[in-house]
Amino acid sequence: MKGKTVKRALALALAMATSLCGCAMEPQELMDLLNTVRPGSSQSTEQQPDALQYPDEGGTSTPDGAPSLDSVPAAGPGTEEGRQSLQWLRERIGFEGTMFGVAYLGYVDGLFEKGFETGFPQWLQETNGVMLGKYPFIAEINTNHIAGGAGHLYCIVPVDEVATLVINRVYWNEATQREEVEEVLYRSEAGAPVLLFANLDDVPSLADTRVTITDSASNTCDWYPTLDEQGHIVPCMAEDGIYSSADFTEYGWQNSPAALNTWLVQGYGGITAEGLAGWGPDAMSCWLTKVLVGEEGRNVEFTLVFYPGDKRGGTVDLYWAYEGAFSMGGRWGGEWTIETALDTPSQVTISLVYANEEQGPSFGEAVIYDTYPFLIDPSGMKLVIGAGADGIPLPFMTSDEEVHLLTRDE
Repeated sequence: MKGKTVKRALALALAMATSLCGCAMEPQELMDLLNTVRPGSSQSTEQQPDALQYPDEGGTSTPDGAPSLDSVPAAGPGTEEGRQSLQWLRERIGFEGTMFGVAYLGYVDGLFEKGFETGFPQWLQETNGVMLGKYPFIAEINTNHIAGGAGHLYCIVPVDEVATLVINRVYWNEATQREEVEEVLYRSEAGAPVLLFANLDDVPSLADTRVTITDSASNTCDWYPTLDEQGHIVPCMAEDGIYSSADFTEYGWQNSPAALNTWLVQGYGGITAEGLAGWGPDAMSCWLTKVLVGEEGRNVEFTLVFYPGDKRGGTVDLYWAYEGAFSMGGRWGGEWTIETALDTPSQVTISLVYANEEQGPSFGEAVIYDTYPFLIDPSGMKLVIGAGADGIPLPFMTSDEEVHLLTRDE
């Protein structure tokens, strides 16, 4: 850690300390917002449908949730939000030649301590919270429309609402040199969304399942669910080279901290070095927040200032002052670097050393070094910082705080 102290005029420090505003979101407001999609919260109970928990539609199912060979009724989403998201997706992917949309949702080994009906919805929420926020109909697909109970999980959505969908487990018969059907998993003539477990040997590039979709115009496509070396879905392609499938997976969200799901659903994305600090010799950007600290519960205003250096980083100051004070309470100084992402949090490494030699900080650590996920809102005025990779909080964050919101100083 280099720990380079940034030389700035005291007048600038005092000006920034006294210009702190109270427009940042209060901790309770932030918790209320996060609870709107956080599993187990009171708000989420009202706004988030319980996955797989609406009435059975009359089909027969095996213990692992795979329907019988009987034609299965349609699984219309159980909420208006779910219906709208399904309709929006179909309109979004319904261009010429596309017969279905598909999303990859992760690998399930089938070992749920609470059983499939309870354990699977919990796993789906924990691992795909952002996808469920954007496409809530996924959580409303009931057990009659889940094929299998373990393997790599795909969500399949026929564009045609009355398409026929047949899903078979298949294998290659060396003796006959032909593909054989080992098991019929699913059959429907209603074009309903389906959750499919495939690649059961945990080899995502090995096809063991065939999906056949036939629309109302008698167009047919066969697709074998597999993943490429990057973990992306291998598309279904027609003989003329036109894609028959549309991948609606949000790959960038899959490895994001769950605490950032709310912000991603609301359109927040990764930030660039220029967006964080500006560019040029006199550039800088100030981000403000106010928190209660100490035994007396006094309001402390923080100003986090980023200065550009090269394309990957620069220097940073963190000032603090008690609310209403006419002088700065203290300052940390150091450096920052960034690994930029756009559809997932950017990773910002911050190195800070407390610069007031005559006194130590009254809160926080004197030396801070960690990497934090950063998101910015579409307007560029709000910055979200997640918990550090090594669990080291920034001075305005508590040790167990998962996310903190700051506002740009205009």
